[in-house]
Amino acid sequence: MSSIADVQATQEESGLVRRSRLAVVALAWLFAAGVVVQVFLVGLSVFESASHWEDHAAFGRWLGLIPIPLMLVALVGHLPLRLIVIAAALIVLYGVQYLLATADAGYLAALHPVNALALFWLSVQLGAQTRGLLNRPS
Repeated sequence: MSSIADVQATQEESGLVRRSRLAVVALAWLFAAGVVVQVFLVGLSVFESASHWEDHAAFGRWLGLIPIPLMLVALVGHLPLRLIVIAAALIVLYGVQYLLATADAGYLAALHPVNALALFWLSVQLGAQTRGLLNRPS
C-alpha cells in the first residue's frame, strides 16, 4: 500500500516531468524559429547590405545557447531515447554548423546552409513529438 508521501512524491515528479516536457517543446520551437531568423538575416546581408552579416553571426552565437538546456530538460522530462538522441544531435550539429562556417574549403563551407536545414528539421521534430507526449505518463 502506498503512503501519502509516496503519492505526493509521484505527483511532484509527474509535475516536474510535464514542466520539463513543456520546456522541451518551447525550446525546440524557439530554436526552429531562431533558424528561420538566421535565414532572414543572411538574406538581408546578401540582398540589402553586407553590414547585416555580423547580425547573422552574432545571432548564431546566441542561438547556440539553446541546445544545451534543451538536452537537460529532455533528460529531466524522461523523453524516449529517440528524442534524447535528437536533442543530442542538435548540440553536435550546432558544433558542426560553426565549423562549416569557418571552413576554408568552399565546398565544405557550402554545407553550412544544408546543415541549417537539418537543425531546423530536427528541432521541429523534437518539438512536435514531445508535444505529443505531454498528456502521457512518463
